[in-house]
Amino acid sequence: MTQLDFGLSIIASWIANKIDNYFNNKNNHVEITENNDRPKVIEPEETNEIEVLKLSKRFQKLLILMNENQGEYSKFTIAKLSEILNLEKRSILDNIISGREEPTFEFIKTFCKTFRINYDWLNENKGYPFNIEYYYGSPMDYLKDIIELNPERIYFIQNKSETAETFIMLGFSDWYYMVGTKYWHISNNVGAGGQIYDFYRLIKELKENMFSSKCMGLKLENKEFWNTLMGKSFPASCLIGEMGRRGDTLWWE
Repeated sequence: MTQLDFGLSIIASWIANKIDNYFNNKNNHVEITENNDRPKVIEPEETNEIEVLKLSKRFQKLLILMNENQGEYSKFTIAKLSEILNLEKRSILDNIISGREEPTFEFIKTFCKTFRINYDWLNENKGYPFNIEYYYGSPMDYLKDIIELNPERIYFIQNKSETAETFIMLGFSDWYYMVGTKYWHISNNVGAGGQIYDFYRLIKELKENMFSSKCMGLKLENKEFWNTLMGKSFPASCLIGEMGRRGDTLWWE
C-alpha cells in the first residue's frame, strides 16, 4: 500500500465512523424514504410533534364517533365536553383536539375515565375506542352490579340473526355506558345455547327489585350489533335512529 492509499483509507474510515455515530445516536430516529436512498433523520422534537398530531386525530375521531346519530341540539361539542370534564377553560380541550398542545397522561386518564374510553386506544391506538372489558359468563352475574350501581337504563340488545346473540348494556348518562363484552344466544333456534333460562331469571329478579321500568330492549342489524359490542361505535349511537331516540321493543317478554 502506498502512502497515498494509506492516507485515503484513514480518511474513509474516519468519515464512515462519523456517519455511523450520527445515525446510531439513540436520540435520533431514522426514517427511510420511499427511494430508500437518503435516510431522513427526525429530531426528538419533531418525533414528539408527530405523536401530538396522531393523538389529536384520535381525539377528533372520538368527537365524530360520539356525535354519530346525534341530533343538532344534543351534539357533544368541545364546550359541552369541557363542562362535563369541569375544565376551567374550553381552550384547554380545544388546543388538545386541534393539536396545538400535548395532553398530560393525567388528562388522558381523566378523559378516558369520564367517558369510558379505551385508554390504550387513545394513548397508543391499540384496540377499539370504546372497548373496555366488562365480562360476566352468565346474565344473572350482572344482577349485583345493577343493584349496586343503579344505572338509569338497562338495555337488552339483540342481534337480528337466527341465533339472536344478546348482550347487556348499562346506561348512566348520555356519555357513560358499560357494555357487557359477553354475549349469549337467546332464541329458540336449535343449538343456539342454553342461556335462555338464566336470562329469564335475571328479568324476574329485576322486576322483583323494582328495576323493570328501567329495562329497554333493542334489536340491531348485524353490523350495528357487532360494532357496539366490540367498542368500534359509541354505545349511545345504537340507541338513536333517524327519528330520534329508539323506543322499547320489549322483545324479551
